[in-house]
Amino acid sequence: MSASWNFARRPFQDDRPVYAAVALLFLLGAVLLVVNVRLFAAYRRNVADVRVEIAALETRQRAAETKAREAQAVLSSFRLSSLADESRELSRIVAERRFSWTSLLARLERVLPSDVGILRLQPVFDKEGDVTMNMQLVGRSREAVVPTIAALAHDPAFVGVQLHTESQPEGNTADPFLFDLVSHYVPEEPAAAPKKAAAVKPTGGKPAAGARPPAAKPPAGAKAPAAKPTAPNKPATGKPGGKP
Repeated sequence: MSASWNFARRPFQDDRPVYAAVALLFLLGAVLLVVNVRLFAAYRRNVADVRVEIAALETRQRAAETKAREAQAVLSSFRLSSLADESRELSRIVAERRFSWTSLLARLERVLPSDVGILRLQPVFDKEGDVTMNMQLVGRSREAVVPTIAALAHDPAFVGVQLHTESQPEGNTADPFLFDLVSHYVPEEPAAAPKKAAAVKPTGGKPAAGARPPAAKPPAGAKAPAAKPTAPNKPATGKPGGKP
């Protein structure tokens, strides 16, 4: 019979499973920590890339908005310019419609010297409705140019009269002297028709023939005359056909 010798003060406990479990849990926590760190790093990279894409998209959006505003401004200016061109063209057409050849010829007949004739008249209408008159005139000699320009300059309808060209006949021929004048023509506006004077109602004088005079009004405070009663008809007493 063998004797057992146990010199321990307390019973032996086997803690190796506990240490193994702790080590396993520590290893598992370390693995999870590494995985989480890698996931966080990947998330930061993805977020940074997304931020860069968002910044690029915002830059493109601002550029597109700037281009849209510029295009809108260009379109608005084009519309305004086209409307202005159309209005100027309408002004030119109205000026052509309102142009009076009769008044122009009458004015030239009154203004031009007697020894100066007209060969050609060409009015040019601009987009503002102003008229530039090109006149080809004929005179006996070169001395007719100065009196013609002076006569046209004295008329308010011709502004800035200038000599454009002149044609001197060669030699001693009897050809007339031709010269061209350019002037701004400002026709006078037709005077407004005078308004008819309103008929004045007569306040005195004799009444018109056939008119009934108004009845005289009684004075204030006077009583109106009483109406006279009519007598009743009396019956006849005589016999018919006899004496009464």
